[in-house]
Amino acid sequence: MAHFKPEKQLHPPDDGSGFAFPFVPYDIQLDFMQALYKVLHTGGIGIFESPTGTGKSLSLTCGTLTWLKDYERLVQVELEETIQRLRTEITRLEKENELSSDWITGQYNAMGQRKQLDELNLFKQSVKDCQKRLLQMKDQGVLHKIRKEKLRAKDDTLKEELLQQDVTLDEDEFLIPDESDEDGDEDPAADQQPKDEEEEERYRPVQVIFCSRTHSQLSQVVNEVKETQHAKDLRLMSLASRQNLCINAEVRKLKTSTLMNERCLELLKKGGKGKSSCDDNNGSGVKKRRKLAQSCPYYNQRAIEGLKNGILFEVPDIEDLVKEGKRENACPYYASRAAIPDAQMLMVPYQLILHRSTRQQSGIDLRNSILIIDEAHNLLDTIAAIHSQELRKEQLQQAKLHLSAYKARYFSRFSTKNLLRINQLIFIATRLGKLLSHDGTTPKVRSSRMFETQELLIEADIFNLNLSDILSFCERSRIAQKVHGFAQSSPRELLEQDVPPVRGKVGTTSKGSTSALKSLIKNLEDDNKCKALMKQGGRSTTKQQTKSEVVAVVDQENDHQKQTKSPIINAIRPLINFLECLMEDGGGDSRVLLSFNEKDPSQTAMKYLLLNPGARFEEIVQSCRSVVLAGGTMQPTEELTEQVFRHYRERVTIRSFPHVVPKDAVLPIAIGRGPSGKEFLFNFINKQNMEMLDELQSTLLNVCQVVPNGVVVFFSSYDFLDLVYRKLEESGNLARLEERKKVFREPKVSGQVERILLDYGRAARSGNGAILCSVVGGKLSEGLNFSDELGRCVVVVGLPYPNRTSPELIERMRYLDRSLTTSGGAGSSAGNEYYENLCMKAVNQCIGRAVRHIRDYAAVILLDTRYCTGERIRRKLPVWISERMDCAERYGQAHGKLVKFFRHHNAKRE
Repeated sequence: MAHFKPEKQLHPPDDGSGFAFPFVPYDIQLDFMQALYKVLHTGGIGIFESPTGTGKSLSLTCGTLTWLKDYERLVQVELEETIQRLRTEITRLEKENELSSDWITGQYNAMGQRKQLDELNLFKQSVKDCQKRLLQMKDQGVLHKIRKEKLRAKDDTLKEELLQQDVTLDEDEFLIPDESDEDGDEDPAADQQPKDEEEEERYRPVQVIFCSRTHSQLSQVVNEVKETQHAKDLRLMSLASRQNLCINAEVRKLKTSTLMNERCLELLKKGGKGKSSCDDNNGSGVKKRRKLAQSCPYYNQRAIEGLKNGILFEVPDIEDLVKEGKRENACPYYASRAAIPDAQMLMVPYQLILHRSTRQQSGIDLRNSILIIDEAHNLLDTIAAIHSQELRKEQLQQAKLHLSAYKARYFSRFSTKNLLRINQLIFIATRLGKLLSHDGTTPKVRSSRMFETQELLIEADIFNLNLSDILSFCERSRIAQKVHGFAQSSPRELLEQDVPPVRGKVGTTSKGSTSALKSLIKNLEDDNKCKALMKQGGRSTTKQQTKSEVVAVVDQENDHQKQTKSPIINAIRPLINFLECLMEDGGGDSRVLLSFNEKDPSQTAMKYLLLNPGARFEEIVQSCRSVVLAGGTMQPTEELTEQVFRHYRERVTIRSFPHVVPKDAVLPIAIGRGPSGKEFLFNFINKQNMEMLDELQSTLLNVCQVVPNGVVVFFSSYDFLDLVYRKLEESGNLARLEERKKVFREPKVSGQVERILLDYGRAARSGNGAILCSVVGGKLSEGLNFSDELGRCVVVVGLPYPNRTSPELIERMRYLDRSLTTSGGAGSSAGNEYYENLCMKAVNQCIGRAVRHIRDYAAVILLDTRYCTGERIRRKLPVWISERMDCAERYGQAHGKLVKFFRHHNAKRE
């Protein structure tokens, strides 16, 4: 189908009303939206830094949606003009041909114009068909809601009856190999949405994909959009996983997203295939048969279509989707997926976009779309983390045992081909487990080994296996789910006994069975004999009594086991995920790290590392019309331009906007020496320097004497925080500090964070205030809001460089040194640049915790002489900090500025 690209230029509005901003924008907000508008229209790449509290998300959405509407209008207007011009031109050529002697050339020119006109008319018709279809969807959504309301008014019990349907599942359904699975039947509700020819021919308007880190952040953006004029005619859909959107109680009770996905797809695959189940009648042992419902009651195509049409035009967040899905008895997960092609704007979490297979399974098409990534300061690290996978030795052992026992249990049900695949999985688990075991080739003194992907396959002797076929079998048969279900229902002692590795050729079984497998097979034979006797129907009272007693004892033992044994982990899923990572190796841009744990060998593990996350994101850039990365602290930006956009430098626009607060609302100070003149140099060597630690204690005591309300202090690590806290206790300075402010400490356990924050908040707002000792990169350094009284001062102690001896970091730096060069041309410095950027991004996140709105104010203290002397370090701080920062050689100079700063703001408040 022909595509039409307008040639006229669009210019951004001159004021906030033109952007449908809900209030009069600040100058930097208007500047932000205008710069964004220009980037989108030119199909560029934007890197925008706007401090938290400046309305960044609202500026992103209003600027983008304004351009989108202007662009759609421009397409329609210019399309009509072009069609009219071609008609006029064809008419002129035809008249000239009548009078011209060279009619062949004239006819040829006219033929080209007619072909172009036909293509544009086809495009115009597809646009009209799209608009007509959207209007029909909107009308159907309204009619569907009216019809539902009438049904509820007529019969209020309808919903309760639907929710009380018997959806009890027979556990065996998820243990036994299904011949339809083994033969390769596809799931009728698979996530992948095939594109037929008609869909390819359909008009696809420009789609905006807004991506952020968490669902709560996305919901906040949706609520902001609802307050604008854009919400009146906007088609928006929020996407999430089944863990967030599923409303089926039988599926929701599962604890992990993997199990929920597998159970959901199994329900859809088994839909309509009722299974007979046996119930004990009055405890007599006589069984009566009943049929269990196997499909999900919420997976109804008509209801899902109605939910999609009704909710698409209402700008829903995830909570709205779930609430409406329960009202309609329709699945919100599949309704949101069905709405993807028709939505103007999609709200998605990182995983759905940044992971290729997840994106494809979700049905998201990036072609000609606009991708906006909010909170993009750690984009490359996020991509690397999404594509990494750890596989522990314990998981490999469990995978081998569970697969072997499962194979023995259902041996007769497998075809030769599928038995081969299971044996190959057992072989792979055995060989990878051997790599993690110390032997003659792996000295015990070595704590880690690093492999390239191909080296690992050769070392493990699995290079000759077709991993693609094995993974296709795993997906088609849902082997991970079935083996896990089998392991959960099997006696623990059978699974805990050792099973020897598969020997000989892959696909052949070992001649000698272990006692565990022999015992399992013997038990299965006895069970089959018992069932055969039960089918004969009570010829002898003694047999029937014996049978009833056996059933009662088995039921009692099973109940006891369910209550006492801990849950069995799904050991097959991590193995499959690891193999998928090996399959995605992009030409040597990944490694596998083997880490050996002498104290706890079960925790010995191998980890797939993606060294070049920029290549994964470059695939996204190639598909999209425009890409925008935004964040409160995007510095340093050189990393993105070098690793991701080095082939698109001419398209990149980098803008760093100032803060909305007045210049006197922020006091950034770098302090090189303490009160007695001792230099602050918190490097690895000086971490144990007692004189410097004493100087740090004196500085904190003085800061807490001047700063009102809350003070947040960030240390480079938990170990350093523990050391400083211990010295405070030993010196008696902790008690002196408590006299000035109540002291809190970041917990290492995540479950205690919320309570600590609540207690700190109450203390910071009352009395002398409070001081919170935190860790850079910890639970309190990113995503939390220390505005107003909670963060009148943020102190960063030292430069939090990561551990340079980490094998993972060493390998990543080596890779960057080989593959990238810096602006200075020294290839060896690319790794050092990355190392320094890791530190400065962490510092910038800590600084961004304070000053969260226009009426807020705070001091930012950076304790280390390198902040004063290092030009490269200051250049990588946020612009709104580096432009205002003062360097104090000694603390005494900074103390006077702190006193003046807070005296000034206290006077303004009074």
